[in-house]
Amino acid sequence: MSDLRRVRGMRDLMGPEMRIREYLIATAIEVFKHFGYEPLDSPVMELWETISAKGGDDIEAETFKFKDKGDRELGLIFDLTIPLARISASNPHLPKPFKRYAIGKAWRYDRPQPGRYREFSQADVDIVGASSSAADAEVILVALELLKRVLGDSYIIRINNRKVLKGMVEKAGVSDNLAFECFRAIDKLDKIGREGVKEELKTRGIGTKESDFLLDAIQVRGSGLETLDKFAALLEGSETGMKGVEELQLMAEIFDESGLGEFTEFDMSLARGLDYYTGPVFEVAYLGKPKLGSIGGGGRYDNLIEQFGGQPTPATGISMGIDRLIDILMARGFGDKLDTGIDVYIAPIKRPMVKYGMKLLAELASEGISGECDLMERPLKKLFEQAESRKAKFVVIVGQRDIEKGEASLRNMSTKETTQVKIENLTNEIKERL
Repeated sequence: MSDLRRVRGMRDLMGPEMRIREYLIATAIEVFKHFGYEPLDSPVMELWETISAKGGDDIEAETFKFKDKGDRELGLIFDLTIPLARISASNPHLPKPFKRYAIGKAWRYDRPQPGRYREFSQADVDIVGASSSAADAEVILVALELLKRVLGDSYIIRINNRKVLKGMVEKAGVSDNLAFECFRAIDKLDKIGREGVKEELKTRGIGTKESDFLLDAIQVRGSGLETLDKFAALLEGSETGMKGVEELQLMAEIFDESGLGEFTEFDMSLARGLDYYTGPVFEVAYLGKPKLGSIGGGGRYDNLIEQFGGQPTPATGISMGIDRLIDILMARGFGDKLDTGIDVYIAPIKRPMVKYGMKLLAELASEGISGECDLMERPLKKLFEQAESRKAKFVVIVGQRDIEKGEASLRNMSTKETTQVKIENLTNEIKERL
């Protein structure tokens, strides 16, 4: 007998979870289009040389890597930015800014835990070709609109800038070649705490005085321009750091002008783990339960397309985690709310009536009326029970005597009232009652 277990770190979605997934994708597409983004689809696997071009020490360890029958090294994509960078690099004449959205699956060979899967879905928006931090603000505005529609409240987007972090490292007196080591350690603050980060910095050759400066600085967080004034005070004298603050100031002004400042927080501790970020970085935090970690994130990656062999091209984007949003909405009982049932349940009495029921089902579908016809030859009592379970608004009973008279019985499942309707009028009658 075959082993029917799922592959570790992957899951099946059925019923309420699948309804939520479809709702999230439909809502995301609607929001993305309203902001002027074009759809893009691409393969789920790439040549290994393409994937490895993204850089970083953990790429190979986290990628599902294999050889095809032609002995070529391939990998399943671990995010949707890889194909975008490849496409942008190979199509340098795309009109700029190139604003695309993509919704699809990605894979990471990670340790499975609550909210973290090895196969997961993402909804991304990216802007290629715009260097202004207004573009960074725009992708955050897109995410905020999506979050408002699907969650209502209980979320915040934390924002920082890699230039701010680099300026902070400069002010601490840490050598430039250790900057990314600092970023990686700081990015683990929520997981390992202050002392854990301090120990990591120590192992990287960073002294106590420098570590204390960094760990004190990353406590600075808050909303709006007032917080960024504190950033500026800490970074005074660092040209790189002040450039980063200036970029964040434009973003803060956009959020305040849009009335969305309360949903954003500038946080000096936010680093994001990937090495390719070059400017603003952001992370979406859900403030309610269950606690699942980040439900989205992104940032500016001005050097990535060039790493893929393209021309130097600025780019920024944000990715929303569909699977973690599913888990949150399931915890809220949203899956059952999305089950609105069907319009009509067709109940053929015995097998000879099935052909009439199926004909009616096709006619209803062509008129945009949802329905289902019994295929199990159930007795009438069971047919009503099935209609109840499917939350049907009406039941059409198709019996031998009715057919002989050119009629069917139409039962309103709310009032329990049953009326006889001519077969040729049945579709219009149901449309009017709906």
